[in-house]
Amino acid sequence: MELSVLDPCRDPEPPGWEDFRETEGLTAIWSYDVLAASSEGSWERPLLTVFRDDERIVGAVGAVYVGLRRPRADRPPRPRREPILLDVRLPGHSNRPTWHFGADVPDGTRRDLLRRFERAARRHLGLGLAGVLYRMVDEPRLSLVARRGSITRDSPGTTFLRLNWSTTEGWISSLRKKRRASLRQQIAAIAQADDLDVREGRQRRDLDPVELAELNRLHTDRLATRFDPRHPLPPAYFDSLLRRDDVTFISYHSEERLLAFGIVYEHPSSPVSGPWAALRPEEGGRRDLYFDVQARIVRRAIAAGAKQVYFGRGRVEIKKTLGFEYVPMKLVAVPRWVMG
Repeated sequence: MELSVLDPCRDPEPPGWEDFRETEGLTAIWSYDVLAASSEGSWERPLLTVFRDDERIVGAVGAVYVGLRRPRADRPPRPRREPILLDVRLPGHSNRPTWHFGADVPDGTRRDLLRRFERAARRHLGLGLAGVLYRMVDEPRLSLVARRGSITRDSPGTTFLRLNWSTTEGWISSLRKKRRASLRQQIAAIAQADDLDVREGRQRRDLDPVELAELNRLHTDRLATRFDPRHPLPPAYFDSLLRRDDVTFISYHSEERLLAFGIVYEHPSSPVSGPWAALRPEEGGRRDLYFDVQARIVRRAIAAGAKQVYFGRGRVEIKKTLGFEYVPMKLVAVPRWVMG
């Protein structure tokens, strides 16, 4: 098999990429133009490694690389001029590992291809590459990246909801009495609020990507930690999503002021709840919008005939009260000397 390491900000889209993405059910975050837009004004830059069997794409690894010397938003990382970390994750994604192989690629081959990815990344990024960090690794995939010399730690897990009901009310009725009652009250209060405008749909040209990015920045700054840095998504990223017919935006406005928004990366059987951002009540926001948006996402998924919805990391205890299931995740750090 052949592999190519591509910089979506500089290199043209590889032939057959969009066919592979659609055939394998990869959501909009894997779209080549979305990957490129994610790095505008960022201290991280995306890399897409593509594996081919003859002319057919059979797998890919999505990652970003970051400079380790005081990352700055006004310039991208500089390979061969500063220490670099390769972080196997994609902007806007927090559900599963960001590598994917076709069903006909066996586990042993996948392990070998991931080692080849590491060697290719080491050549591409140069001597300054300190190592590779695999995030959001679930237990079935752990053996593909963990090895002697690597470091494995627990990391925040993800959540999902199995859709075993034909209506939203069926889901709500399955919850515990206290949560069931409060959720119904919250949904009703939002629906009856005369000064609140809730809009949802695809190809939303009524939204301003700059406004979305600023609200996302406020929200992201609260969540970022030293060991889980999160670069705010730039306006270009939201602009690329707003044009798509496979991405839904749910937004909350008061007198045309954006209070909150949620994103859904659509999928026939497993839609993914993406970034959520909201003003706090003391900032002019509203209580209970978070619960309302979850209910709207579930309603849309049930109506579309989906089997499950992925809801990402964070607020796990709250999500469990909504019936969401928790999937433990690991973080695997592979230092340069054992890469490949």
